[in-house]
Amino acid sequence: MKMMAVPVKKKKVKHRLPNKILALPNADKAFHEKWYKGRNMLNFPHPWRGVFLGPPNCSKTTTIKNIILRAKPEFEEIFCIHCDGEYTKEWDDIGVEMLKDIPAPEEWLGEVKTLVILDDVEYKGMNKEQKANLDRLFGFVSTHKNISVALTSQDPFNVPPIVRRCANLWVLWRCPDLDAMATTARKTGLKAQNFNSIFNQLMCDNTDGLWLDMTSHSPYPKRKNGYHLISKSKGEETVKEENKEDKFTEQP
Repeated sequence: MKMMAVPVKKKKVKHRLPNKILALPNADKAFHEKWYKGRNMLNFPHPWRGVFLGPPNCSKTTTIKNIILRAKPEFEEIFCIHCDGEYTKEWDDIGVEMLKDIPAPEEWLGEVKTLVILDDVEYKGMNKEQKANLDRLFGFVSTHKNISVALTSQDPFNVPPIVRRCANLWVLWRCPDLDAMATTARKTGLKAQNFNSIFNQLMCDNTDGLWLDMTSHSPYPKRKNGYHLISKSKGEETVKEENKEDKFTEQP
């Protein structure tokens, strides 16, 4: 007589989740970089979204090129969107591919580390389709399709709202209307009064730039010309402090 095998019930093991928000992987963001000890101060973790704001000849292009040179791993593709791309040669030395329009989101493949430069584009005159492509580039494409974005402008009020909301790197040079720049700078969390103080105390040359780094866990949030940290002075009784105006110092 054959004995029938009695199935053994397996005891279910219950896993209790901790009472906190768990960090879960996102396949679309596997390429995201982080700050680490010894990382070059201009090697911003990719993808970053930067605004480079200042008058002509203040070194906006030179600054972006310096960031490109420090990127490790380096950018495999670099595109520049320029209304007169067929005439300008300022990007030729780094092998940039010139585009006249902002591609639609589905046109970005996201297969390699990419930088997109929007060079003094007239955003107020954009048609509806181009505005939508700009919004998607800063709001979704950058973080999900392996793209850092650098936008240059000469006019603080020419920077579109989506850019001000999503930018995590600001490099600012003195404009004739410092109050207009301070209004823009409020998006970085810096008070207008402190913004003006930094420029009046530390930015003496027209090529001196204020770098406001809002990338995640940045060890260098405020800088002059990329490599000089800016911090508040402590314990000094000055006329400026008596007038409740913060005093700032530059560190090598």
